[in-house]
Amino acid sequence: MALSVERTRADLAPFLIGFLSFSLLYGVQPLLPVFAQAFAIGPADSALALSSSTATLAVSIVLTAWKAQGIDRRSLMLGALALSMACQLASAWSPHWWTLVLCRAVLGLCLGAVPATAMAYVADTTPPARLATGMGLYVAGTALGGMSGRVGVSALSDWLGWREALTLHAAGALVVWAVVAWAMPQRPTVAQARKASAKPWPWLRTHPTLWRLFLCGGLASGLFVATYNYAGFRLLGEPFGLSTTQVGLIFLCYLCGVASSSLSGRWVRRWGWARVQWAACGLTGLGLVISPLPHLGSFVLALCLMTWGFFTLHALCSGRVGQDSGPHRSQATALYLLSYYVGSSVFGYAAGWLWDHGGWLGLCAGLAAMLLAFMGLLRSVNRALAQASGQPSAAPCGVSTSAQP
Repeated sequence: MALSVERTRADLAPFLIGFLSFSLLYGVQPLLPVFAQAFAIGPADSALALSSSTATLAVSIVLTAWKAQGIDRRSLMLGALALSMACQLASAWSPHWWTLVLCRAVLGLCLGAVPATAMAYVADTTPPARLATGMGLYVAGTALGGMSGRVGVSALSDWLGWREALTLHAAGALVVWAVVAWAMPQRPTVAQARKASAKPWPWLRTHPTLWRLFLCGGLASGLFVATYNYAGFRLLGEPFGLSTTQVGLIFLCYLCGVASSSLSGRWVRRWGWARVQWAACGLTGLGLVISPLPHLGSFVLALCLMTWGFFTLHALCSGRVGQDSGPHRSQATALYLLSYYVGSSVFGYAAGWLWDHGGWLGLCAGLAAMLLAFMGLLRSVNRALAQASGQPSAAPCGVSTSAQP
């Protein structure tokens, strides 16, 4: 009986850590049109509610990966989540727009400690035979947390108002935090100090593929976040005229991403890394072509295709980084996540200019250019891999269980 309770707690902790962190980070995304109306700002400025968080989170991830040595991981994550909840509550009652943006920026800075240490924490506290299960539960938590946070906040906002919705979101997060604190093992899990001989920078700088993979991650995340940032504005207007609650339901398309990221490893083993990547690019491009059609069903289908494609691209790029970085995996992963979140912040904000001046068609043109740039980088990665191995570049590659948006 005691063993069963301990195993349940061990399984619950990584799932809820991922769930809570991504729910707090992405819960405001469906509120961007609401912010634009409430504060009399443009769509691009409203995107700062999310972009400010992801930008500071990117910096925090790198700082934590390099500097947070010798700190108890359990205490670090619990403290970071508690401060993030306080920032969420402060943003709910911010009297001015830039105060809200500042609160969200601090939230991202605090929250960055979680993805930077969560995987190592799971490895420290999970028996080797159950390690894959623990990692899978964390990834599932991030995907479902991001989705449920978006859907829940949008529904509450439509019913009570956006300030009340964020307040209830913070209150619900506190309950989840208490369960996380109960479920996490009490024994300390201290990060191991880095070896003094490790000198990753020269090696990473001259590696034939890693920097291009970092750029791939930034482009893919920017394309994906920009799509969902401004999809809400399109669905609230003509010809759709949906409510905020109905707009929030589009984030159920994330279920396609949960499926594709979990299946991508099997596809790579069967058809090879490059072929699966090109197929994912094709699905993303098909979604872009379909999305301007003035039918709700076609728009939802387009979002499903783009979500399926993006999650596959992200899973395979992060997996390639993990495979190619050898003994410098932690530093390379931190740099990939830095590029990933900087891309989502910069392009998520900049795409607002395209929306303001060209509507959805203008936005799609910009997203198509980003996809073409991604494909150009992917082709150069394949060429470099082929030259390095002397074999076709579609060779199988392991897939990482890195966190999903």
